[in-house]
Order: sequence, then structure tokens, then C-alpha cells
Amino acid sequence: MIMTEKQLLQMLIRVQDELCITISINTHRTHPDNLSDRIKIKNFIGEAIDRLTDKGNTRDVAGLIKQLEKIAQELDINYNLESLHIFVSDTVAEVFKSSWETNQEGVHISNTFAVRPLVKEIGRQTSYLVMLLSQSGVHLFRALNGRIVEDISSEEFPIAENQFYNTFPDKSSDAKHLDDLLREYLNRVDKALLRYIGDTKSVTLVFCTENNYSKLLQVADRPSIYYGYLPIDYNNIETHQLESRAWNFMKQELVRKNEDYFKELEEAVGKGLVITDLQEIYRACQDGRGDILVVQESFHQAVKILSDQDIAIVDNPIGLDTVDDISSLLALLIDERGGQTVYVPQIPNEELQPIALKIRY
Repeated sequence: MIMTEKQLLQMLIRVQDELCITISINTHRTHPDNLSDRIKIKNFIGEAIDRLTDKGNTRDVAGLIKQLEKIAQELDINYNLESLHIFVSDTVAEVFKSSWETNQEGVHISNTFAVRPLVKEIGRQTSYLVMLLSQSGVHLFRALNGRIVEDISSEEFPIAENQFYNTFPDKSSDAKHLDDLLREYLNRVDKALLRYIGDTKSVTLVFCTENNYSKLLQVADRPSIYYGYLPIDYNNIETHQLESRAWNFMKQELVRKNEDYFKELEEAVGKGLVITDLQEIYRACQDGRGDILVVQESFHQAVKILSDQDIAIVDNPIGLDTVDDISSLLALLIDERGGQTVYVPQIPNEELQPIALKIRY
């Protein structure tokens, strides 16, 4: 069974095998740039193996080395995203591909995994629909961050080619008649999309011509469900080509979302519902009071877990009950209790940097 990002995070963060290897690598989506990914992956895995060998008897780490070598052989670079993360221990062998670049590229070996990339993926998730609209038919896809995860097949989609074409020879040059036929077709497409999404707040990015998008908005019953459009390129309509262009466009949505989070934080400050002390944040998350945790991407702090109410800041992330990045644990605690974690480039209010928690009470 394929795990979701949240399930993978929950599993990884609880593992405390003697040796946990995390390898993080920035990668490329397209050829020929992705050819360099294979070399980089091989080099980082080689570095991990060398460091494992230095740590003790080769026989003690033989299983880990075998798993790393197997991953190196089986990885398909043709489906890379912005970064790749490998997690290997005596009980785990997982690969995660992220829609975000990593600023922690390299090999990490500890008794816990460096799960920040997963937290970042979950905390900055954007779900949306992608519509490929043309006179020859309409396809609808569901996307999550930088990946198209489903080619939707339902009662509504896909839609066959436009059946509203001119059948009267004497009207073949009648611009208004042809325009009315196109509008009727787009009206049917819009109503099909509305039936599919129902009352949800789904937004849809459309690949089509500028003319088609303009007319689609004119006939749409709820124009707000359309987030924007990208010019259709009939030579580049494979799924991986669509998702790359769509994700670059949709990243703008995250900028808007961040502004909403900052506004919510500021309003909560005035009500005394924001804390910035790491110890207090940890306790609030354990007690289920955490609502929204906002973390600057540059923030990284190892801690030792003393109890379910106390932590101690440490410089060295090695050791029993030590967590490499406390924000990863906080994110898990908040998620389990119905809150959310958001990673941002920078929190505008310096008094709230580098980590702030909006609490429920």
C-alpha cells in the first residue's frame, strides 16, 4: 500500500533505529537536466556508504549498504520533482519526491530521520484542478503541489470533442453564429465542472487559448472557480509537461496564502494568542492548543525530549530521545490534534521570528 505524505511522516518520525540515514538531493524534472541527477544520487549514496563503513564493522551495516545500493539501482530519474529524499534504517527504506527545493542537501546520519522535507511538503500543500480545454475535448486532472495525482474519469469528465459545430454551409462565414456555438460548448464544460466540484472551494487552472478562456469566463456561472489560464501548447500536453507549468503558476497561490497566515497571526497577537518561546510552543502542541504553527524555512533546532512537557536545546542531534529538527515533531503533534504547520521564507513581524504558534486558548 502506498502511504500518503502524512502517513510516511508519522512513521518516520517515530523510528529510532541505531542508524537512520537521510539523503536529500535537489533534482530536475526534465531531460537533459535530470541526467545529472543520476550522478549526484550515486555520489551521495557513495558518501553515505563511506560514512557507515567508518562508523563500525562492515558486517554491522551490511544491510543498510545493501538497501542504499538497491535504491541507487532502482530509482527512475525520469519522474523527479524539485528534490529527492531517501530514508534508510534497519527497519525502513523509503524514497520521497518533493515539489520544493531543499536547503539541506547532503547526507544526514543519526538515530532519527531528518523529516523536514516532508513537513514542508505537507505544510505548504496546495490542491487544485487542471483542465486541458480544446475543441477536440476536455480532460480534468487533480493536482497536489507539483504533481498531477489523478486523471479524472467520472460521469462528467473527460468530455468528448465539441459537438456544437456549424452544419449550415451558408453560415460558415457567420462570425456570430460560430461564436454562439463555441459559447454553448464552453457553457456545457462549465456546468460539467460545477457538477463535479459541487460546493467545494476547488480552484481550476485551465490550459487553453486566450479566446476560449475569455469566453469561458463570460458564460461561467461561478467565474471565481477559475484561477487562471496558461496558453495551450499541443506539442507539450503530456502529464509531466502540464504539471510542471501548472505548478510554477500555482506557486503564486502560496504567496497569497502566506499573507493570510501573517494577517491571522497579527490579529491573534492582539488577543494574546501567539507564543514564540520554543518550550512553551512544545507544551502547547502537546496539550492540543496549537492551531497554526508558522516556521521560517531557515529555522532548524535540535532538542532532547525530556518528557511530554519539557525539552532541552542541544547542539549535537545524536543521542537517545534527541530530535534533529523540533519543528518536524511540532508539526506532527499539531497535525494529530487538528492544527497545521506552515513554512514561509520569512515572518514579516521580527518579534515573531523565527517560529510562532497561534494557540486556540
